[in-house]
Amino acid sequence: MVTEVVTETGTMEIALTVLGIALAVFVAGMVVAGFGQASGLRTAALALALGIVCIHIRDGGWLTGADRSITSVLAAHHRAGLDHLATVGIALGAPAGAIAAAAVAGMALIRRGRPVPVASIMLGAVMAALFAGAALDTVLGPDRAVAGVQHTFDTGNAVLSNLTGTATVLGMAAVIAGIGRSRTRRVLLAAAVIIAVVALVGTRLYAGMPLTEVVAGVLVAAMCLTVGHAGLVAFASRVPPGPLGAVPEPGFVPAPG
Repeated sequence: MVTEVVTETGTMEIALTVLGIALAVFVAGMVVAGFGQASGLRTAALALALGIVCIHIRDGGWLTGADRSITSVLAAHHRAGLDHLATVGIALGAPAGAIAAAAVAGMALIRRGRPVPVASIMLGAVMAALFAGAALDTVLGPDRAVAGVQHTFDTGNAVLSNLTGTATVLGMAAVIAGIGRSRTRRVLLAAAVIIAVVALVGTRLYAGMPLTEVVAGVLVAAMCLTVGHAGLVAFASRVPPGPLGAVPEPGFVPAPG
C-alpha cells in the first residue's frame, strides 16, 4: 500500500482509498471509549490524510485537479474592497501575530486564575502548528502557486504557517474557554471557531493559495488542536475538583475514561 501511494499519486483510487481509511479511523476515534485512545486515533487519521494530501501537492496528483479551476474563478472576481479585506486577513494571520495572540491569551488565562500549564499547553500547540506549517513549506518547496493564473497578492513562503498558527490559536482559545461550561456554550464556541477558520480559508483561497494547500494547513491545525486538547484533558485529570493550592479551579474536572 505504501509503495502504491508513493508511486501512483496521480490515481483517484489510491487517494480515495487512503482518505477513506483516514475517515474510518477518525470516526472510530469519535466513538471509542477512553479519551487517550480516541485522541490517538483522531491524530493518526489526520496525519494519514495530511500525508496523502502532501504527496499529491508535491507530485501534482489527482487531488490537485480542482486547484486551477478554483483559483482561476476567484482570480477573475477580484474586487478592490475584497483585496483590502484579504490583505488585512493575511497580515493578521502572520506567525508573529499568532505567537503574540497566544502569549496574550496565556497571560490573560493566568490572571484569571488558570494554572500556568494551561497557558503553556496553548502556546505549545500554537508553536507546534507554526513549526509544522513552516516545515511543510520547506518540504513542499516554494513556487507552488497555480501556473498560468495571475495573482495580486504576495503571500510569501510562510502561508501555511500563517494559516496553521492562527487556526490553532482560535481553536485552543475556544477549547479553554469551554472548560467547565455547558454543552450549549461549547457548541457556540465551536461554531464561532468554524466560522472564523472558514473566513481564514476564504482569504487564502482568494489570495491565490491552492485548495490542497489550504486543506493541508487546516489538517495541521486540527492535529495540533487535537494534541493540545489531549494535553489539557491530561492535566485536568490530575487537578483535584476543589481548590488548587490557593487558586480555585472550578473548570477543571477529572477526565472521563
